[in-house]
Amino acid sequence: MTTTIITDTAEITSRLSMPHQPNTLERNPNKLALTEIVNFERTIKANNERVWENVLDWEHLAWLHDTSFDYNELDAAGDWGWRVWSDRAHQNHIELCINLKQSTYVARSYLAGEQISEIWTTIMGSDTETSITVSISAPNVDIKKLPKLNAIYLKLYTKLWDEDEQMMMRRQTKLDDRSHGPASINLGAFDALNKRQIIKLGRHEWLIRKNDDGINVYAANCPHLLGPLDEGESANNQVVCPWHGYRFDISSGKCIFPQHAKCHLPKPPVVRVTDGIVSLSLTG
Repeated sequence: MTTTIITDTAEITSRLSMPHQPNTLERNPNKLALTEIVNFERTIKANNERVWENVLDWEHLAWLHDTSFDYNELDAAGDWGWRVWSDRAHQNHIELCINLKQSTYVARSYLAGEQISEIWTTIMGSDTETSITVSISAPNVDIKKLPKLNAIYLKLYTKLWDEDEQMMMRRQTKLDDRSHGPASINLGAFDALNKRQIIKLGRHEWLIRKNDDGINVYAANCPHLLGPLDEGESANNQVVCPWHGYRFDISSGKCIFPQHAKCHLPKPPVVRVTDGIVSLSLTG
């Protein structure tokens, strides 16, 4: 089960926060017997701004990457990066630290306080795409197992970056979309409507769900970072964004989780059914 505990980040970043790891921007600061398991390069179809935004976005770990992470809870964050607990008992954590001047960042995982991995990533971005170089090391590696570990880590991190890339590409597409739809639309006969469809009215895209009780309409894009609410789980008049786990009340638009969130769903269009014909209007 995916779990993300989101504390008030404004409160956390207002503290005097800093990395736990001393000399964090040095390679192998704990002087471990590190072995490089895999080193790979790839081009991400997203610009430099989206990639760094993604790096600093700890909230998506247990949601977008729900098959790789099952828990994350923010411990501290700042200009230096972030640190999250990766288990409920607060025994294990991940710390990510950035060096913007050198366009690099390092992520280290710790099991009961002992470092178990060190991942360095170098970013070289442009306005349209970004090249990354990733080096993954771990301590006390059995050399005989290195080929198998190489394959496992390469498959895992290729998957993680594939998922990140899709998120960044979609977000950029939504940010670039300046189009406006009409203020009202006639959808036709209720009986002929698809069970779900997306339309654009005004500045927003709207998900239309047909059910036994009638029609539900709410924003297709999450107001947090434009995630696909149309793909999110919905139940009990609530919908959850699959990117970050933000949960909204469909009727009021209020963000229920996390409680400190300032975003809310836009007011939906008015739905009318007249003589079996469905119409939507932003103006009422």
